[in-house]
Amino acid sequence: MNTPRKLTYGLVALCLVALVAACAGNTGYTANLNIGPNFPKGTLYVTNSTQNGISMYSANEATGKGPVNQIGGSNTQLNGPQYLAFDGSNNLWITNYNASTQSGNVVELQALATGNVLPIGVIRGASDGVVRPRGIAIDATNKQVVIANVNPTAGSPFESQLLVFGTGDASQGILVPGQIIAGPNTGMNVPSGVAVNGYTAYVTNLQGASVEAFVVPSPTPTPVTTATPAPTPPPAPTPSGQTPSPSPTPSPTPTPENLAPALVLAGVLTGLTEPSGIALDASGNLYVSDEGSVSVPPSILVFPAGLTGAQNVAPTCKISGANTNLFAPTDVTVDASANVYVADTTASGAGVMYVFSGVSPTCGTANVAPSRTYTSPGVPIGLGLVP
Repeated sequence: MNTPRKLTYGLVALCLVALVAACAGNTGYTANLNIGPNFPKGTLYVTNSTQNGISMYSANEATGKGPVNQIGGSNTQLNGPQYLAFDGSNNLWITNYNASTQSGNVVELQALATGNVLPIGVIRGASDGVVRPRGIAIDATNKQVVIANVNPTAGSPFESQLLVFGTGDASQGILVPGQIIAGPNTGMNVPSGVAVNGYTAYVTNLQGASVEAFVVPSPTPTPVTTATPAPTPPPAPTPSGQTPSPSPTPSPTPTPENLAPALVLAGVLTGLTEPSGIALDASGNLYVSDEGSVSVPPSILVFPAGLTGAQNVAPTCKISGANTNLFAPTDVTVDASANVYVADTTASGAGVMYVFSGVSPTCGTANVAPSRTYTSPGVPIGLGLVP
């Protein structure tokens, strides 16, 4: 009987029960691997959550192989990496949450960065709302970064949130999201994976057995003031030998947008039980990794593009069954050739990535063996392809 890894509210770092002890010590990073640069289009990047690294696999790498290179080291500030995304400049963004230290952040690494590199931007801390970040997606055209976040801190009005930043915010030291989508109208319940298509953000609800879509409001431009400002009084003299301290710029937290979703995909026909990762193909089809339950096997579910409103519909394709080797898939992505990539762990806790080739998004049911399997030195959570 399958006993999938549960990605629960209380442990958003999300390791197999058998690996909780390992997760508690995931403050180091992977050693004994070649540290190298980002690679060309088609390279698979995978978060290594228990060893604080990003593992990289060459395009069309032979089955059975491990990572060819890794980004890792204390300089990177990776700490329980969860999901990742590339922006329009191919900079790499990674969400982090370490359950043992209760710390979360979002790290931006420069394109073509090497190994133990300093980030070009970091967003962290309860003051900016980034507490337990999970999924992340970036719309390069609109320059928006959408992050699934759980914020249980005192004073937070809503725990389940989507945070919206600009792609320049982290590197410019802007630590407060431009927008927050949260509130009872959203229906979110521990959001996990995120995918975006223009201003539409698709999010999986780990504890809500659903997929929702929200139309992210476009940012409101800052009004330009044309009035002549009042003269600024001269600053008070600084005592000899002291350096004046700059005045902090206030960054008020925006009022959450309590939006109703444009799509709620839920119900027995969908097969959704514990959806985690989500991706869109070029046609807008939705690919969802579902970890399953005691009675429902894990699967990759595909739903057609253009769904709106309340939908209790069967997937057009379901990759599931003993031949697939799926155990607790946490993320999924798809390339232009319809190859489906999945981050998973085995029953023994070993990290693996599967590639399913030649599976149509309208396959019906595909109980097929993966065409390739890659091994991971730690527990993989999120993955993505170099665009």
